[in-house]
Amino acid sequence: VFKGSEVDILPSGDMDFSDKTLATFDYVVASVHSSFKMTEAEMTNRILKAVKNKYVTMLGHLTGRLLLERDGYPLDQTAIINAAADYGKAIEINAHPMRLDLDWRMVKYAISKGVMIVINPDSHVVTGLTDVHYGVGIARKGWCRKKDVLNTRTAKQVRDYFSGK
Repeated sequence: VFKGSEVDILPSGDMDFSDKTLATFDYVVASVHSSFKMTEAEMTNRILKAVKNKYVTMLGHLTGRLLLERDGYPLDQTAIINAAADYGKAIEINAHPMRLDLDWRMVKYAISKGVMIVINPDSHVVTGLTDVHYGVGIARKGWCRKKDVLNTRTAKQVRDYFSGK
C-alpha cells in the first residue's frame, strides 16, 4: 500500500501542503481545483512551478475540463508535457467519464516525450473504481503501450518509480 495525496496547485504555483508534509508521502498528485480564470500564460506558469516541485510525482486532470459542463482552462499543454518529461513527472489520465482528461492526442504526445502515464478512476465511491476502463480506452487511443502506463507495473517497479527510479 502506498501513501499519497492529491494536492491543490495554488494560484501562485505552490502546493497547498508544506514541503515537510509532502515529504511524508510516497506520491503526490498535483492538480488545479480553483482560480480557473487565469490567462494561458499565468495558468501555464502556475502548473510549471508545480512540475518543478521535487515532491510532486504526477499531474492530475491537466486541463480541468468537465465534459458537457466546463471547458478546460487555457494552458500550453505542450510546454507542460515537455517540462514533465524534463523533470521526470507522470501525467494522469483521469478516467472519470465526465473528465477523460488528458485528451488522447496529448497522451500520444506525452508518451512520445517519454512521460509516464497513470490511469486514475477519480473515484469518490467504491463503485467508481470501474471507471478505470474509460481511461484504458483513452490510453489505447493515445497509442499507449504497457510500458507507458505506471498502473501496469509490479508493486516493486511502482515503488522504485516513486522513490526516484
